[in-house]
Amino acid sequence: MSTTDWMTLDISEKRKLYAELSEGLTEHKKALFKTKVAQRTRHFSLGLEDMMKTQNASALMRTADAFGIHRVDIYDKNERFNVASGISKGVEKWLDTAFFNTYNEGNQENWVRQLKSTGRKLYVTAVDPRARPIESIDASVSATICFGNEQEGATSLLQSMADELIYIPMQGFVESFNVSVSCGIVLHHLSHRMELSGIERGLEEEDELNTLIEWSLRTIPNAHEYYR
Repeated sequence: MSTTDWMTLDISEKRKLYAELSEGLTEHKKALFKTKVAQRTRHFSLGLEDMMKTQNASALMRTADAFGIHRVDIYDKNERFNVASGISKGVEKWLDTAFFNTYNEGNQENWVRQLKSTGRKLYVTAVDPRARPIESIDASVSATICFGNEQEGATSLLQSMADELIYIPMQGFVESFNVSVSCGIVLHHLSHRMELSGIERGLEEEDELNTLIEWSLRTIPNAHEYYR
């Protein structure tokens, strides 16, 4: 069986597969995976629109992982995004990440429509009079939080397709934070408010199992040897 074929298995077969893969994991790693997968959430996801600097996007991926945000969607209009592992600290191994570019998959509007097709609301950070402060956002509502690039912020197209524009209130002379700082503040605020509203962390059963299999495949050397 190839490492791509397993997704076609039914859930009982996936349980058997993970049991086999677990033989290649240390007890510490198995316990760690169980602990971390229980803290994951798809209630919120992260969207990154055309980041100019790989290191910034990689830092935002690291922030998402730190808050247990499992899904990250990255739009790169020019080419396939390359993670800067020195900045991300390797978290790309543990995230459910999707990359989209104009050359292979269509235009930016298609990307935004894909984000909205998940059923999550689309919140876009913006310095705009129409934007609402993050304190006014109902964290019990599932959403994708999008950040535009470091120089110009979210494009007018992304803003026009948003369900809400949001911002972080500030008391100083500056009008915006560094994108990495903004991401940390927004994800901390919303994930904390999510928990206060009674939304529990964790993935659906098969989603959790798929994640554990993915993590194992990315961890075990020569993982294909554990397939029966």
